[in-house]
Amino acid sequence: MTQNDGNLSGEQRLKARRRRFFRYLAIAFVVSMVVGILSGGVAAFYEDGTVPLWIPLVVCVAAALAFAWFTYDYFRRVDELDLMDNLWAHLIGFYGALTVFGVWYFLAELDLAAKPSAVVTVAIMVALTFVAYGLRKLGLR
Repeated sequence: MTQNDGNLSGEQRLKARRRRFFRYLAIAFVVSMVVGILSGGVAAFYEDGTVPLWIPLVVCVAAALAFAWFTYDYFRRVDELDLMDNLWAHLIGFYGALTVFGVWYFLAELDLAAKPSAVVTVAIMVALTFVAYGLRKLGLR
């Protein structure tokens, strides 16, 4: 059933909606941290020979499924403006990382730089996405 909040003003409804959304983000952040710690621990146990290979593989699949579900659920909760801000920021992050990777790869082919690293490339993409999203939220459209 839908919640009847007809007695609340528009500002009160907006505050309640934001509070629920930020609570959701906090829970998702904590769950992500726990999954990251768990997957790192399981990988370390596998490297030590304590657990068989199938356990880290199951944890990896579970983490990927959880990430997909939280992503889907997040985009169900955001409004159209935030969705557009997210899409814009991700596009900027993707193009930026693609450009950095292309230049880095070209320089590596000329033996002027080390071969590109996937982890560094993804970190650059995430950083550019966060910067672009922050700038969008500051009103720089």
